[in-house]
Amino acid sequence: MTTQTLLLFLGMGVLTYISRRAFLRLPSKHFSPRLKNGLSFIPLGIFASLIFPSLFVQSGSFVIQPLLLIASLVCLGVMALSKNVFLSFGVSLGLVVVVSLGLFSW
Repeated sequence: MTTQTLLLFLGMGVLTYISRRAFLRLPSKHFSPRLKNGLSFIPLGIFASLIFPSLFVQSGSFVIQPLLLIASLVCLGVMALSKNVFLSFGVSLGLVVVVSLGLFSW
């Protein structure tokens, strides 16, 4: 890694930190209700951007993987009912493992 690349990474890190820190230091009274509502959807958008490619893209092409799709729907259903992230991930992961091992088939 060259010195120029290292300085570039360091500079980007400092700018990112300063911009995020400044945004977090603003009092919430400066945020409109519409902005607060929009910011509440950021975690959902990040979650979807991480999960959807693994569900629908394989080797650069669009595919539908029924097991992963059903496990995702089960995860969302358990999360909606229980409001427990760990339980919902555990149940959906357990479903994938049980079906992948051949202990249950549809």
